[in-house]
Amino acid sequence: VSMIDTGDFMPVNPPRTRVFTASSCSVPLFSRDDPYVRFLLENRNRVFYMKPWDGNSGDDLIWLGTEYLLDSLHLSRTLDPRAADVILIPGGNQTMWWPNIDVWKEVWSRWPDKDFVVGPTTIYLGITNWDQDVRQSHARVRAIFARDPESYAILQTCGFDGDITTGLSHDPAVFLRDSELIRAHKEAATNDFVLATFRDDWEGTRPLRERLGRWADLVPSCVQRRMDRHRRKKSRESKIAHVARRTRCTRPLRTCDVSNYPFPYFLEMVRSAAEVHTDRLHCMLLAVMLGKPTFAYPTTYRKLEAVYEHSVKDWAHVEFVRDTLNLPAFVSTAHRVVRIV
Repeated sequence: VSMIDTGDFMPVNPPRTRVFTASSCSVPLFSRDDPYVRFLLENRNRVFYMKPWDGNSGDDLIWLGTEYLLDSLHLSRTLDPRAADVILIPGGNQTMWWPNIDVWKEVWSRWPDKDFVVGPTTIYLGITNWDQDVRQSHARVRAIFARDPESYAILQTCGFDGDITTGLSHDPAVFLRDSELIRAHKEAATNDFVLATFRDDWEGTRPLRERLGRWADLVPSCVQRRMDRHRRKKSRESKIAHVARRTRCTRPLRTCDVSNYPFPYFLEMVRSAAEVHTDRLHCMLLAVMLGKPTFAYPTTYRKLEAVYEHSVKDWAHVEFVRDTLNLPAFVSTAHRVVRIV
């Protein structure tokens, strides 16, 4: 870490069709007409097991939001997957990371008799082979939901058979907006510093291999990795420099990718910020739920923009910063480094 001076849901009758169109999804957040909520209510007499995956503190927010949603719908949960009827992956960014798809395959292999459901997630093709894996699997894949319209449009092109329910919902973290958790952290909130929290992976900066296309094999892998590290470093420095140059807040500037820290620290850092500058989706979502001035920065694809447009803009404002790569990769000398850990 561095510091620099500067209703209860009422059950509804099952729908006649198990495939929800985009036009049916223009509904309030997690209302009983939401496709994901509707699917859960269709299965309200069944027992759910929420399957963990190797995520970060942003994924913890998704997990808590899903628990809160299931409890609000009075659905039964178990800690024993053997006792479950449905194994639920709560959502997140499932389809762009191979380890997540490995978790899917683990579920299919260990519990082939259980229904398998993926909660609202980003849908992306071309990085993993998740869609082929679903088609080729003999698992009981029952439903896959998208968390933004762009993802849902991709999901509709996958051509899954009619036994798999698909629909457009919202990132489950947003369901926490009116929860006691958020209310308590709002009451404890302070304005101690400006938080700049940026990622350092291929989601933050497009890999060289992807940019080179068919020429990628001509560049040694070790060279590509070195260039990718340099570009990621430059991107983060440019974003931090942009924060230091543009903020009007006189509080110190703290830089830390808080999503990679334990969940209590993640909560405390966002709760204590006077402003939040981030390219992390769930830092953005937590910040707006806590009422913090929030600035979102570009990544390699439109995850933050898509979720904001679909799930947030009607009740909160986020200012999107478009291009920081051409900014000088240094922090203004008007801001003094006071602590580096």
